Amino acid sequence: MASRPEVLLSCLRSDLALMGFDPDRIDAYNGPSIQQAAASSIRNSFLKKLKTGMTATTRTVALNKFLTVNNGCGEWTLPSSLDEKTSVILGTLRKCLDDFWHEGGYALIDHPHDMLDRASVGPGANRLARGGSFYSKLFASPLSCSRIGLSTWYLNYIKRFPRWQAAEDFRRSHFGEPKVVPSNRLSFVPKNDKESRTICTEPTLNTMFQLGFGRILEARLLRLFGISLQDQQFKNRALARLGSLTDGLSTIDLSSASDSISVAMLKEFLPASFYRMLEFSRCATTEIDGVGTVKLNMVSTMGNGFTFPLQTVLFSAVVASCLSVAGIPWRRLPSHEYQFGIRVKNRKGASSDELWGVFGDDIICPQSVTEDVISTLGILGFSTNRDKTFTKGPFRESCGHDFYEGAMIRGVYVKSLDTQQDCAAVLNQLTRFCSRTLLDLRQTIRQIRDWYPRMPMVPRYVDMSAGFHVPLEMALRNGYARADKKNNWYRYRLFVPKARTYRFTSDGSCRAPFGSKSLIYNPDGLMVSQLQGSVRDSTIGVRDDLVRWNLKRRVSSVWDDTLESQHSWSNDLDVDWERWNTVVEAAE
Repeated sequence: MASRPEVLLSCLRSDLALMGFDPDRIDAYNGPSIQQAAASSIRNSFLKKLKTGMTATTRTVALNKFLTVNNGCGEWTLPSSLDEKTSVILGTLRKCLDDFWHEGGYALIDHPHDMLDRASVGPGANRLARGGSFYSKLFASPLSCSRIGLSTWYLNYIKRFPRWQAAEDFRRSHFGEPKVVPSNRLSFVPKNDKESRTICTEPTLNTMFQLGFGRILEARLLRLFGISLQDQQFKNRALARLGSLTDGLSTIDLSSASDSISVAMLKEFLPASFYRMLEFSRCATTEIDGVGTVKLNMVSTMGNGFTFPLQTVLFSAVVASCLSVAGIPWRRLPSHEYQFGIRVKNRKGASSDELWGVFGDDIICPQSVTEDVISTLGILGFSTNRDKTFTKGPFRESCGHDFYEGAMIRGVYVKSLDTQQDCAAVLNQLTRFCSRTLLDLRQTIRQIRDWYPRMPMVPRYVDMSAGFHVPLEMALRNGYARADKKNNWYRYRLFVPKARTYRFTSDGSCRAPFGSKSLIYNPDGLMVSQLQGSVRDSTIGVRDDLVRWNLKRRVSSVWDDTLESQHSWSNDLDVDWERWNTVVEAAE
């Protein structure tokens, strides 16, 4: 018996064939029409990210890739002979990074407490921590750090806050002094059926300093380059669309960019105090099961709190330097001049050559400096994926959006088909894809409906996994919505994630949910955590890899209201809702 992914892929290929597309002979990047490019896009994307669990093979592939990149970082050296233009670009890069770090002549950070002023612990795991919350990491677990200096500065810092100090004294009475754990730990998580993804679990205090450092870098990014990590992804998408229409902007894709930031390279190009602060909060080694302790020649890994903003700083400086040498201003564009997902409007007197954007390793730059940017990145130790870098033609990709001649043709990525909620998410993505591209994938959509004929019908603005998004008329006709004329709203049911929480009781205890580690009751730590915002109504949420769902009742007075889907941050911005109604009705 064929598996669900095989059945669904067969339906997709059949739908494409019925529309006259040969599923094996269409090209998303240079197709003769938008519709053909969209057909190729969904064929290539459909099962590309399907998670089938980790195997020894996928783990080995990921480990070998990590070790290869790490070794490459260790072998980095600046070429001894450079042409004049490259030398000028690298000199400009050094000055740009120096200007970034020395704002007004002063270093961004001159004391470790500057990082703690912006610090947090993040939602992920930390070494020795008994949970993922602020409370569990700092007040109900052993504290870990890669060097004793981190704990010294942390303990000095919290003396300013009597409640925090009392919470630490209580924690120390149960778990002792902060423990030095020299290395982070490399682990693997599912990515697709060919390769796992590597991530490193950091000591708790390292994460605090790293995230504080990252926030300081983020604030400076906005002041110098006009890049806000809260909304830059939307600006990058707008630029990618413009590039697909005008052919004047390039999108650059790098291989293993976050793992390719070499310690030796940063030591060569960063101001000395900038580099020292990076070294202060990072782990210099990692522990790998079956391998042992490995020296990290990369400055940081996925899991490190400053990796993403550091990438953005470095790549922004590269683009700005190449523009400067080419005589092109790289001045900031105010946020209101970006119409997210629709167009980019140049201010009066601004050239399209001035448009560029960086979000992590997602780089967009003018076509005129693309080769300079790629060449400079190569000197710094980064490998450009030429197959996914687009400098000419009608196709551009950035921040999860694919554009062909201005049309959004991003395919649907099936990550799982194990549960009804997984299938609901795929179903809703498919109906939106069809409405954008005019492709008719009726068999594929109906196949999912056949698996779950009683799937709840819900408004289109709720979570993708909550049920089948349908127009109000269809939900009423099928009995999934009921009108309440007295209150002028509609009642319906939907899937809601079942929350598991730690609960603090009035008798001075902390009740753990089933399957989670118990936590001590630290009264002062509880107060600090409430002020920090991670404890609400005397509960702390548990981050679950396996989401559990409940069927809940809800009401809606704006079922078909388009306002919910027209916000600039919405992925539904390009959806033709009249067409969407037709696609959904055809699935009944």
